[in-house]
Amino acid sequence: MAEERAQADSPAVRFEATDVPSWLPLWLAVGLAGFVVAVLVGISLSYPLAVHQQYRGPLKPLPPAPRLQVTPGQDLHLYEAVKRNELEHSPTSIEAAMQETAEQGWGPPR
Repeated sequence: MAEERAQADSPAVRFEATDVPSWLPLWLAVGLAGFVVAVLVGISLSYPLAVHQQYRGPLKPLPPAPRLQVTPGQDLHLYEAVKRNELEHSPTSIEAAMQETAEQGWGPPR
């Protein structure tokens, strides 16, 4: 028993060559890479539209211009001018419309 312990403590003791084959890590890496490639090829064959999603373009039409307000103050003044013009050139005056609304009340027209 003392002889076995002395052999275990000596630097000449190494692992058995049959414990871990020297090519095992390489084969595991090759197997993992092959699995990843097989999964990617399988996905691209099973779902062909998934590869070409970037070429489909927008699904909804873009909103009308201006899509990005560069000068929101100027846009607001233009909007107010258009609405003021609508009010000034409407067939009924504002006072008459307010009187009709007061008589009728809120809700659908009677």
